Amino acid sequence: FRKVHLAMDGATFDLISKYNRCLMDKVCVTGTVFARFSPEQKMCLIDEMQQRSYSICMCGDGANDCEALRHSNVGIALSKCEAVFGSPLYKLRVQHHMCSSSAKRGTGGSGKRHGSIPLHGDVQCNSICLRPPPHPHESTLGDYQYLLEDLGIVLLFDFALGYTKPSKILSSVRPRGSLMHPFTVYSFIVQTILVVVFILLSMWLVQQQPWYDPFHFIRAEYLAEGEQYISYFETTVNFIHSSFQYIIIAVVFSIGHPHRRPMYTNIPMLVSTALTVGFIVMILFVPPDKIPAMELANIPSNSFKLLMLGLVVCNLLLSLGVEYSYRVIKPLQWLLKLFRCKKGHKNKFKCLIDELNAAGNWPYQVDNSL
Repeated sequence: FRKVHLAMDGATFDLISKYNRCLMDKVCVTGTVFARFSPEQKMCLIDEMQQRSYSICMCGDGANDCEALRHSNVGIALSKCEAVFGSPLYKLRVQHHMCSSSAKRGTGGSGKRHGSIPLHGDVQCNSICLRPPPHPHESTLGDYQYLLEDLGIVLLFDFALGYTKPSKILSSVRPRGSLMHPFTVYSFIVQTILVVVFILLSMWLVQQQPWYDPFHFIRAEYLAEGEQYISYFETTVNFIHSSFQYIIIAVVFSIGHPHRRPMYTNIPMLVSTALTVGFIVMILFVPPDKIPAMELANIPSNSFKLLMLGLVVCNLLLSLGVEYSYRVIKPLQWLLKLFRCKKGHKNKFKCLIDELNAAGNWPYQVDNSL
């Protein structure tokens, strides 16, 4: 937070840069208006600001702005004149919303979309590794089950998530720019715990049913005569619930407020969600002999199938609660900031502003009454 704002012309800046360099730090962090600067003075000002970790955006419309446009981090030419040759950003017809539109797309692209990819891999890893007794080495998913999860769900949602458009309003909230941000790590750990807990809970519940059979043999039509494969109830429950968890993670990570539009504006995402949910529910309630390639055990109880859908709803609500808790629960924000272990500002200008505010006696006041 800057308490002092300076305005100066090019001649004053030139005198300070030549004869009083000790004031240059204060000028750079408190300067608000710089007027009547020559091309060389503009270049000098940009270099001084960049040395203090500032990112510079330069707008120009004349030949005297070419060098400044080229050396700034973002250069925008506002006319068809000579400044075009020095600016990397130019359009034949000037559009005033161009900069804000680019900023919206940038902040919208830095949302949580990429977080769904490692969590999708995390769900698959847990669905493979969590194999309960009495057959921990054989209760793995079938080939077509893997094919459905990888191509029919994960790949579909990874494409659909990219169609969420940026928000119409440019938010003042800075997007998280680091994968090691406290909330990003908190979200990943808690979502992983939810995945493990609900997979284990679903397999424990199926073992408590009176119709549960540890080894459920069924014959497949595409195998040779007399051959059969073993279909476990745990594997079936694991496949059904993990498939729903892929969808839950995609829905949860489609939340992009305030940098992206709501999920209901993403038509491919809505269609993908409806199709995959409907297909998995059909697999759950259709007899396994109708789809033998999926290698599923026949769950005889419709009440248990409804119980599984109830677990899916609870999983969805808890996952959404984890994502919203960081915004609502202030003590949680304070607690996560403690684990950030941020020793100081990375940008030099922020350190200079803190030093200037701590001093509190600059600029010196001159008594004009004397």
